[in-house]
Amino acid sequence: MNIEKFNNFMDGYRLIMLTHRGKEGGKVNKPDRVAKKKISCNKEEFLEIFKEFKEIKDKNDKPLRIYSSVNSRDINKAIREFKYRQLEADYYDEESKNNFYLDIKNRWISCLMNPRSKAETKFLIDIDNLGTEDKWDISEVEKHLVNIEVKIILQYPTKNGIHIITEPFNPNLWNSDYGDIKKDGLLLLDY
Repeated sequence: MNIEKFNNFMDGYRLIMLTHRGKEGGKVNKPDRVAKKKISCNKEEFLEIFKEFKEIKDKNDKPLRIYSSVNSRDINKAIREFKYRQLEADYYDEESKNNFYLDIKNRWISCLMNPRSKAETKFLIDIDNLGTEDKWDISEVEKHLVNIEVKIILQYPTKNGIHIITEPFNPNLWNSDYGDIKKDGLLLLDY
């Protein structure tokens, strides 16, 4: 995929992930599992991380994917969320409290990726299996979006279909037969 199409999704705090999805053979607790997460705070860092992850992906024999948050993150909201969770952890049983601190990086990333920590709102519509007998033609989906007055920001192919990034809209107007709306989804940057 051409990373330039994602230019409008590189600034601000963003999580970038390299992962081997479970449905493609990746296991959560395997010692050889490839899963990396990094946070960028501007376009330059975003591109550096993407380049690093792309090199790893291209050299690996597993079907890895690179994702990024569609919405930039608000660092202050994430810090507040982290402090709440940290305070709660102080009242956990000893083992759970220790586990919280031993896995601090993932706890921080979880707070950053919490929907309450987003700095903006863009929707990601995930449409799979376009053109198959039981699915829709993309022109039908595009007509529906025009009819419900949705502003499309970006549209790009994925491994099994298409992602459409839009301005927020009333999800009750969306025909869910076409696909899923993700209000804080992940951009598929490379597969």
